[in-house]
Amino acid sequence: MTLQPWKKTLRIIGVLLIVMLPIVFAIWFARIRAENDTQQHLQAYASMILEKSENVIRHVNDVREDASRFRGVPCSPAHQVSMLSSLRTSMDVDELIYAHNDDLICSTFLHPSLPFYLGTPDYSRDGDVAIYYFRDTPFFSGHKMVYMRKGNYVAVVNPLSFGNVITNDKSMKWGIFDTRTMRFFSLSPGVDAQALSGLIRHDQSMFRANQRFYSITHAKRPVAVIASTSDTLFYSFWSHQMTVTVPLGVILSLLIFMGWSRAQRELNSPRRLLMNAMKKKQFHLHYQPIVDIKHGRCVGAEALLRWHGYSGPLMSPAVFIPVIEREGLMSHLTEYVVDYVFDDLGEYLAKTPDIYISINLSATDFHSPYLIDWISDKAHQFGVKTEQIKIEVTERGFIDVAKTTPVIQAFRAAGFEVAIDDFGTGYSNLQNLYSLNVDILKIDKSFIDTLIGPNTSHLIAEHIIEMAHSLQLKTIAEGVENMEQVAWLLKRGVQFCQGWYFARAMPSDEFEAWLARKTIFPGKPHWVF
Repeated sequence: MTLQPWKKTLRIIGVLLIVMLPIVFAIWFARIRAENDTQQHLQAYASMILEKSENVIRHVNDVREDASRFRGVPCSPAHQVSMLSSLRTSMDVDELIYAHNDDLICSTFLHPSLPFYLGTPDYSRDGDVAIYYFRDTPFFSGHKMVYMRKGNYVAVVNPLSFGNVITNDKSMKWGIFDTRTMRFFSLSPGVDAQALSGLIRHDQSMFRANQRFYSITHAKRPVAVIASTSDTLFYSFWSHQMTVTVPLGVILSLLIFMGWSRAQRELNSPRRLLMNAMKKKQFHLHYQPIVDIKHGRCVGAEALLRWHGYSGPLMSPAVFIPVIEREGLMSHLTEYVVDYVFDDLGEYLAKTPDIYISINLSATDFHSPYLIDWISDKAHQFGVKTEQIKIEVTERGFIDVAKTTPVIQAFRAAGFEVAIDDFGTGYSNLQNLYSLNVDILKIDKSFIDTLIGPNTSHLIAEHIIEMAHSLQLKTIAEGVENMEQVAWLLKRGVQFCQGWYFARAMPSDEFEAWLARKTIFPGKPHWVF
């Protein structure tokens, strides 16, 4: 009896924690968004600096090239006038000097009696290209400039010119460095080059140090920018994001609490509720088309289970299937699904032999000794060919290859093709695929989502496709949502797709009507759905 108050207290604490979770998540999500905003702010500014640097380098090349056209006596008055004329074509170049190797001989206004030796260049290439960082010479006395030589002409550039980009962020600091020597050649005012040098070798492109956020952005040239801003901007972004996310978190918390309160009133024996649902035919099947993107036609559909729950709202199979398995009702549900498919589409399949339906089975069902005969009898009863019924089992259902292989062969011997569903999320490898000897491999949506974009996650999908091709398996891409994904898959030899780009899962009557409208899809690659 004394435990009862403790149980009630613990339950209340648990509910409060769950109810508060959306608010905590909202704050955390706002922080993630603020970090992303800060990173985008820094990367955008760094990109503008790199673009400005490219313009400066281009102007330097133009000025030197224009100056090299002079054919008179070097450092003569005529030569100096010619160099001045070339210099005036660019606002980014402060002076133009005629040089021999590392010796500066004359500029547009100065011709000392002796050449000035610049010293060893900080960067050199191909013998006639050299760059000298932060050098103070008689040609620009009292100022540490960047001297950029190619051949006999040296362009003198103010280091600040490379990153002269206006920003409203008063705390913005930056430095431009050579990624080969890891030395800076341009720094924003007030920046400690030595302190910043310790950060440019950081293994992350976005990081936080010394109460500042830093971002490193690389150019196509061996040049990169490190840009930083203070925590103040980040906290400003975070505060702004919380004004959006926290109210949503509060609303979600209230909805969770209301849902929990309602569930407490309605909750009953899960087994009885599920049995009643099957008895009252509350489970429904929707059919999502599978399309041959090579020939532009629908070849079949996957039967997907839907349930409107205890009191109306649609529930995901990921929610109620584990309950069914836990309650030992999986065999009942499988019989229900098989009956439903043939009652729904048996006559249609008999009249349409080029369309098939895929039925999902659990790992438990897959090892049932009666299931093959059950499906075969149903197909015979409705006059449906066995090749019009495909069997799908998730990759996790094939963990025990030794036990699974004979069952697969039994299905195939009966005329049913077997597919591995959600491939890539489980444990299969090339050897397992070879041993299982299945017919179809379905690539999970999580990999399809990564096909288009700058990341390298698409390499996994390419590897899966190569595995399927090496074993001569049919390949179906799940969760296809746009034309770019279709084009990517078609280019790599994937012939079949399903997803919202083509159609959502729909009841049988809508599926038949959809097929009537979409028997032949308009020619590739410009699909019209």
